Amino acid sequence: ASGIPVEQIEFVEIVGGASRVPWIKEMISSAFGGKAISTTMNADESVARGCALQAAILSPLYKVRDFEIKEGLTVPITIGWMGSAADAEAGKGDDEGERMTGSEGEYKTSLLFPVGTQLNTLKALTFYRKGPFEIKAEYADTSLLVPGTRKELASYKVDLPIFTEVKKVRVRARLSLSSMFSIEGAQLLEDEEYEETVKEKRELPPEAGDATQPAAA
Repeated sequence: ASGIPVEQIEFVEIVGGASRVPWIKEMISSAFGGKAISTTMNADESVARGCALQAAILSPLYKVRDFEIKEGLTVPITIGWMGSAADAEAGKGDDEGERMTGSEGEYKTSLLFPVGTQLNTLKALTFYRKGPFEIKAEYADTSLLVPGTRKELASYKVDLPIFTEVKKVRVRARLSLSSMFSIEGAQLLEDEEYEETVKEKRELPPEAGDATQPAAA
């Protein structure tokens, strides 16, 4: 995912409690072309120091030197849904977020979070429907997964009442700090038009006899 060839990596150091598991070492070694895995650092202490540093960076009570941590998604995630005739009835409009459309009975997919997407990202998806529908999330490239990992992530059902008119549904999809995908929720949006009456402010002329008389010299 980083784009660096394995040949350019001189050594691999692993830390954490899981580094003691032989199977973990074997899988990491095979992923780097059979290179020997180094475990010279204190596994638990390294993680504890990293956590303390990250906590200090996030806390407003501590000031630390500039230290940037970039974490991105390593396996792309797509979502799929069945198209609906409601998409054609909805027409074009100004939608906030990505509009998810499709013909009636057509299964559509969209790359929602590509490789390198920053973690803790929220995306808004707009659907037009007259009733309930389902959303399916899965990995887009199985070659980037550990052998034996399922492609499917989850299936979600957005339960709506049956309407006679097309309704706009806003779905929130999140990629967490732990690279976990989830649908946070869905909202049914209603567009209302109304006329606002603006009253014109006018100054009334002074009544006779109310004018201030000039003082006598």
